[in-house]
Amino acid sequence: MKNKRAASFISAVEARFPGLVGAVRTMIEASERQFGARSGSGAGESYLWEHTTHVASLAFELARSEKTDPLIPALVALFHDAGKFAGGTYHQGKKAEEEEAAAMAGRVLGQFGAGAAQARRVASGLRALYNSRAKRNRAADIVHDADFLSKFGTMGIAQFFIKSTLRGRTLEQAISNQLSKELTYAACLPSNMRTRAGKRQAEKKSTATLQFFRALLRELREAHVGDFVVRRIRVKPSGRPGSFIEVRLAVPRSCTKCGGPWKIAFKTEPGTKCEKLEAEITCLRCGEKARVSFCLPEVSPPPRRGLRTDSAPPGPNFPD
Repeated sequence: MKNKRAASFISAVEARFPGLVGAVRTMIEASERQFGARSGSGAGESYLWEHTTHVASLAFELARSEKTDPLIPALVALFHDAGKFAGGTYHQGKKAEEEEAAAMAGRVLGQFGAGAAQARRVASGLRALYNSRAKRNRAADIVHDADFLSKFGTMGIAQFFIKSTLRGRTLEQAISNQLSKELTYAACLPSNMRTRAGKRQAEKKSTATLQFFRALLRELREAHVGDFVVRRIRVKPSGRPGSFIEVRLAVPRSCTKCGGPWKIAFKTEPGTKCEKLEAEITCLRCGEKARVSFCLPEVSPPPRRGLRTDSAPPGPNFPD
């Protein structure tokens, strides 16, 4: 039995559409297995379904806290990742996965007796979820917050390490490749929320996440596994005059080859669904290079406390 929060979400959906949750689970797990077979990554338990139930339960509770009927947000959350591995592929072609999810939701909800208006509300929420051009949508706002909240705090940290293991990374590699994104998003999390209820949860999850990674970096240094520092860089996103995002880069304290100091250069560029940061870290002594890239958060928050950091040398911003 899932926890009480998940049971509330499942009970509400099943009371209106008996069998729907199981059908969506079967569909998501089948697409994930198909992708695993094609990519050679194997097929174990479904990470995507576990994530889906977490987001849907959070969306259900956020909607109730916001005094909004939780059924539509729960349904949007139930389908929000259904298009990720559609056809056994991952992010191929120009069609956004939310468009695929909206089409799937329309078909499946109709099979379980949903009316046309209700199916349209779910599809509209899915299409607005990560589409900056779409009109604001209440269900999309709630699921947006739930999706981000699921990635932080205790369970979010656990998922970070699960995903790193699935990709065959050691602890040091996970820190080198992904921690900069986790720290940046954790620090920005409250300002990334679209609902008041989401913001309240985000404050707690942000603090807990930053405290955990601060302790982890300290223990890694003490165990001689890796000596990382966190450098803060102000990045000016394109199209947002006068605003900035404080990016936190987790980098080795010195070059792992020769012990020399690092120089950091960075730029931003618009992508299909986000604005991407590209940071190049170069050793000033031997020329060793490392690169970090990830999508920037949507907002420009003020600096937050949480991790003691070393200042980065000033670097240029490259406008769009």
